[in-house]
This record gives sequence, structure tokens and C-alpha cells, in this order.
Amino acid sequence: MGFEPSEIPCYEDADERDAAYERAEREGTPFFAVERYDEGYAVTYDLLPAGWELAKPARKELDERLTRELEDVVGDESVPTREVSKSVGDSLGNISLFERERTARRVAAVAARIALDESNWVEASPPEEATGAEFRRN
Repeated sequence: MGFEPSEIPCYEDADERDAAYERAEREGTPFFAVERYDEGYAVTYDLLPAGWELAKPARKELDERLTRELEDVVGDESVPTREVSKSVGDSLGNISLFERERTARRVAAVAARIALDESNWVEASPPEEATGAEFRRN
């Protein structure tokens, strides 16, 4: 997968998304996608299937770049938006909701440049209290 908006996968329903997530877990690769929900589109990344997480400086940079991008999106009157939120973690992040797939892909391309750059990854720390699949489901 590249970092251009058109190269970001978009999953139109839960079954399609779940199959892609299971494939990432099976192959040991990150999950990164635009996901469609009834309310709109979201961008999700999860590096744990690959056993990695973002280094602290990369997570901070991702948070800052997404903040700037979301400010641009919300400030652009030609781009319809509802309330947009973001959660940027070391291994899991979600940015939502966008009315248009095109807008979600634009934001996903910004996130992908940092979240999918392997030079920004460190080995994932095991979760403190959770075990097994109970700690890792979108």
C-alpha cells in the first residue's frame, strides 16, 4: 500500500473490514484503512498485528500533523463535516467521522506517511492487564 489517497483501502462493511483485519493478524502486517459506517467514514490504524507500535516522537508528530490537517478540513467550507475527532495511540488510532470518503482518504494519506513508515516503529510493549484477543478488537 502506498501513501496516496487512492491507494488507501476502503472497507464498505463490517464483514469486509473484519476479513482484512484477520488477514493482517494472520500475515503479521499492520491494519490501515478507511472504514465506512452508517454515520460516515473513519480512518483506523493498528500496528499490533505486526508486533509494532509508534515510537513516542513519531506518535507526537502524527498527532500534531493530524491536528493541522483536521483544522484545515474543518475550516474548509467546501468540505462538509460533522464533529470530527481523533484518537492517536502508540499502536492504535482512529480519526472520524467524515461525510465523504474522499475527505477520509485525504486524512488517511497524512496518517499513513507516519504510521506506516517502519522507521517510526519500535517493538510493541505487551499490554499491562489484558490478554489474548480481548484487548485487540476494533
